[in-house]
Amino acid sequence: MIRRLVAERTGEPADVLSVAELPDDPPPGPGEVRLAVRTVGLNFLDVLLCRGEYPVRPDPPMTPGVEAAGRVVAAGAGAEHLLGQEVVACPTLPRGALGTTVTVDAAVVVPRPYTVDPVTAAALPVTYQTAWFALERAGLTAGQTVLVHAGAGGVGIAAIQLAVARGARVFATAGGPAKTAICREHGAALAVDYASEDFVAAVLKATDGRGVDVVVDPVGGDVFARSWECLAFEGRLVAVGTAGGAPPPVDPVRLMAANATLVGLSWGSRYPWQRASAVEAAYQELFDMCASGAVRPPVSRVVSLDETPAALTELAARRTTGKIIVRIDEGEGP
Repeated sequence: MIRRLVAERTGEPADVLSVAELPDDPPPGPGEVRLAVRTVGLNFLDVLLCRGEYPVRPDPPMTPGVEAAGRVVAAGAGAEHLLGQEVVACPTLPRGALGTTVTVDAAVVVPRPYTVDPVTAAALPVTYQTAWFALERAGLTAGQTVLVHAGAGGVGIAAIQLAVARGARVFATAGGPAKTAICREHGAALAVDYASEDFVAAVLKATDGRGVDVVVDPVGGDVFARSWECLAFEGRLVAVGTAGGAPPPVDPVRLMAANATLVGLSWGSRYPWQRASAVEAAYQELFDMCASGAVRPPVSRVVSLDETPAALTELAARRTTGKIIVRIDEGEGP
């Protein structure tokens, strides 16, 4: 038997998720592997999946969890070379990672070096890959400036760390003194408390009216709308989430008048399958940066599978900072 977190209907995580005892999975098919799951990283998208609000909407019953570290314990034809390896993987919904085992496409599996423990590894896929490709597609280079919204969240901290590693000057927004302190701790030169200060005015003051070269926005809503006022000439705004609501429409004439660029990025919905080699290369650099200390995924708490619905409720209410990791297999790591 296996244990798996299952949502039988859509709604708030604490209302719809429960741990089910299920029969063992069938053997992996050709090109598939089965993982004994060690750890799973939680994300706001798991909340959206439970609510039925994520762009990819699997029908219930559904298991969330899209980033996992584990050991390959069974392999289908063509994937035998992965048997026994420690790996990082992003499962294909509705077969999410929040269970003792998960079967995944071998194409989305990346070997994990032993220099990176499974708790750290489970904090990398969605947040750090999203931040990595946001900065890559924005063309951020050394000496440029970047504004990161929700800077104390998972994607926000990753974007701050990676932008600093690129030699950029980083500004961040967050709600409250505790969260702005976290932004500064991870490398932000300026951290604006959006609850008490106008972030547009603060950014323009800090740049002598020029604005920033890049905005990374996981928030959406009014934050997205006001971010255009922060952009410098030929600035780029990368929209990576809607935690604060759907962004308003953008008039192309406004983009033309400002010589601005809007980039949309949903890493988990396409990149692992359509840019597999680029994703693996990004992982290798992230693993190296973890080993050197340039990247420090901030894990605020490690919880059990049974504690996961409550943890997702806290995440949905924005009462968390950094990353929550679900520990399933106690066989390795801290």
